[in-house]
Amino acid sequence: MTRPHFYKAGSKRTLLLFHGTGADEHDLVPLAELLDKEAGILSPRGLYVENGMNRFFERYQDGSFNEQSIEQAVSELTDFISAAIIEYQLAGNEFIAVGFSNGANTAAALVLRQPTLFSAAVLFGSTRPFSGISEVDLTGKRIWIGNGSHDPYAPESVTESWVAELEVAGADVSWLRHSGGHQISQAHLQEISRQLA
Repeated sequence: MTRPHFYKAGSKRTLLLFHGTGADEHDLVPLAELLDKEAGILSPRGLYVENGMNRFFERYQDGSFNEQSIEQAVSELTDFISAAIIEYQLAGNEFIAVGFSNGANTAAALVLRQPTLFSAAVLFGSTRPFSGISEVDLTGKRIWIGNGSHDPYAPESVTESWVAELEVAGADVSWLRHSGGHQISQAHLQEISRQLA
């Protein structure tokens, strides 16, 4: 629990927030309150620092992901979440992973590696965290992917194959698209909030 983080008590639903590059544990709190104002919030800080900016895992100079670094981040975050469940008495809560950009990719990696922990994931500006999905059962998991049609970090062709992989694994995927780039759409927030309710 020494990891920097933000926590707010709420309902039996807890939103686990994962910020984007250069942000911190407070960045997505207003977004979480728009998604579900009654939910509890648990938001850890990414501990990998790239050029002075917080991230959850390392990427190479060409922008590709260091998958070993992702695995390490998932392991450390799993330990943090397990400790937080005890510290904040969250056993039995519904957990939804919510992330933007680097945080969305981290949230997706957590769901793939720890699927029993989460009921759903909300991924903004995301792409697949791993080059391939290993055997994982995502039956019953709701996943929202909100990406811009002109997002250079998440090309539509890549998102299309990523959505297909998640569906093959059993997830119920909603792919929401807006006409912009690497940003979060207010309309997507409203739509996901309505569906969560």
